Amino acid sequence: MTVLVDTNVLVYDAIENSPRHDRASEFIDKSEDPIVNSLSIVELGFVLPRYGIDNESVRIKIEELLHSEYFTVSWLSGKMMEEVSTFMVENKLSFRDFNDWIIAYDAYSRKVPLVTFDKILYNKCKKLGIQVIEI
Repeated sequence: MTVLVDTNVLVYDAIENSPRHDRASEFIDKSEDPIVNSLSIVELGFVLPRYGIDNESVRIKIEELLHSEYFTVSWLSGKMMEEVSTFMVENKLSFRDFNDWIIAYDAYSRKVPLVTFDKILYNKCKKLGIQVIEI
């Protein structure tokens, strides 16, 4: 099944001593043509160092995603940001979560499930009719 992978799944996949690492890695491995929004790649760049991942390892992870034959990168565009902004206003969503809604809307617009560990985002997506899988 084609899915769009949330940043937190990528983070747990990269952090091998995380209690969620095995679930994240297993889900990614079982996915067919998983999609990663380019914003998630940016987020990895500033989240992984917070978990003690060194710069070279972060660089390697980012390059792996950018040049992967396994993942499809969905590139953020101005048009997508405008669509997300409109979607958020129409649904009275907070722009404090703009990054989450960019990723969730990408899944919604592609008609594929968003895969996430984020229970709050999961519940909000469900209420809005966005396909979502919580792992």
